[in-house]
Amino acid sequence: MKKLRIPIKKLILAFILISIVLFIFFSYNGKVFQFIRQGKRINILVLGCDELKFTKHADVIMLLSYEPRTRFLDILSIPRDTKVPCSKELSWRRYRKISEIYALVYRKSKTIGETCLSSKKAIENVLEMEIPFYLQINYQGVIDIIDTIGGVTVNIDEPMDYDDYAGDFHIHFTVGEKGLKGNEVLKYVRFRDRLLGDRGRIERQQKLLKLLMGKLTEAKVLLKIPQIYRNIKDSIWTNLNFWDFLALANEVRSFHYENLRVQSLPGKSEYIRGTDYWIPDEKMSEEVVQVIMNSYRIGWKTSRSVYSGGKLDRIAKVEVWNATNRKDLAYNVQRKLRQYGIDAVRWGNFGIYKKYTIVIDRLGDVELAHKVAKIVGSSVVKTEIDKTRFVDISIVLGNDFMGIGEPE
Repeated sequence: MKKLRIPIKKLILAFILISIVLFIFFSYNGKVFQFIRQGKRINILVLGCDELKFTKHADVIMLLSYEPRTRFLDILSIPRDTKVPCSKELSWRRYRKISEIYALVYRKSKTIGETCLSSKKAIENVLEMEIPFYLQINYQGVIDIIDTIGGVTVNIDEPMDYDDYAGDFHIHFTVGEKGLKGNEVLKYVRFRDRLLGDRGRIERQQKLLKLLMGKLTEAKVLLKIPQIYRNIKDSIWTNLNFWDFLALANEVRSFHYENLRVQSLPGKSEYIRGTDYWIPDEKMSEEVVQVIMNSYRIGWKTSRSVYSGGKLDRIAKVEVWNATNRKDLAYNVQRKLRQYGIDAVRWGNFGIYKKYTIVIDRLGDVELAHKVAKIVGSSVVKTEIDKTRFVDISIVLGNDFMGIGEPE
């Protein structure tokens, strides 16, 4: 009797089909899958924590808000020094830094779940937004993720030098494009420069997240999702289960980079009783939250390109700032922008040298920001809501600016 031989291609196809059926079966009752099926917004609080002998600190605090109807992802960074109300048990002053809330609750309860819930509640009160999910990851988990996906390539635009001999922590990076492994990435995002302080850290954290989103859309990296989960499961604490992660990975598979908007909680630094705090601007914070919550109204399709190269379909108001030593650059550029239907209401010198050109979305219209970025040749787009400027976009011309061509 001849043995039945099944072609390898059919075996692979059968394996894929069985995997899909199992995924649907097990994830159907998962919370994230239900949210996606119902077109309900998915809010996840992400906490990046250090590992000390007696306590933990929340170094990185971010809200990930995903709109499944438009496949749009908002990332809101919350400074760790943000001043938030707290109970009398945590402070007789009735306020603390959000990072202190985490540390104090963990020191008292020694329970990560309770600690995450306390931070989640504090952020919900600040944003006035329900956050059903949370994920805490420690430094080793970040290292494992980066190493599993093969590292990331980062453009470092200023020298980074720091030595903490007591903590045996040293950072030394020169300017340029660098391929970083997990432990090097951790140093990159933890570096605190003197000029920008935590703002600089947040910008690097956001840059890393954008790079990771790009990596996670690659087929070879998507196949490593189960391996990533195995590697980091001991480094995370979350109310998401394995099938929730698979449901999110399935969404990432067809995610477009242009559907990502990154912001920071608006406010100002204030010195109170000998301590630096970040004081949220209530009005601007409310506007930021409204921009996030209205992402379901974004009408652009993820399958089409962001910009065709012709004139814009409406007049955009911008401000143009020269961050180079080239004379009259902002003036010349604002004149050129008129050919694209872009009206510059202000222009001049930025006052600080910038290596890269930056396009800043001021009203939450990230599609328009990407169109303007393509016109000026910028790969750096970020959102900082500020309606008091009375412009749609701020353009900061860096040393990499090569000029503007003619409209198609």
